Amino acid sequence: MWLRLISDWLGTEFARLRTTINQRVEVFKADNIDRISDLPSPRTVVHRLFPHSMILLMLRWMDSGDCSDDLLKFRAGQRIVDLSQPGGCLGTSELWSHRDLDHSYVADDSPESKLFSFIQLILEFANGCLVSGISHVLYPRLLQAQL
Repeated sequence: MWLRLISDWLGTEFARLRTTINQRVEVFKADNIDRISDLPSPRTVVHRLFPHSMILLMLRWMDSGDCSDDLLKFRAGQRIVDLSQPGGCLGTSELWSHRDLDHSYVADDSPESKLFSFIQLILEFANGCLVSGISHVLYPRLLQAQL
């Protein structure tokens, strides 16, 4: 029963964040329109676009409790942000003041890269904000399949 109540509350809270996420996505797309073939890594995209609470939930859920502390850290300019620590987050204005994104979207078979690729797709679909090429192809097909 508690899990149902928490899930209901958390879902409502996450739904309220969609406007902010969509604003971040629009800024991201505008900043990267000329870099389509050189987009940031999935880890960077996830950390730049989605609230840290969503990322933490997905990391804990998908990594079955074996979540490394390194997965909760990312580089924001010259600063390393640690999501596992209190205050380990960036405000929207600070987040977008960093223009030196990690543009390392390369074919990487590491478990971390695969994990963040899946997290990126799940969060893009859940929030209805498409960034990656894969989501732009799959989302309309999923919608058509529902009709």
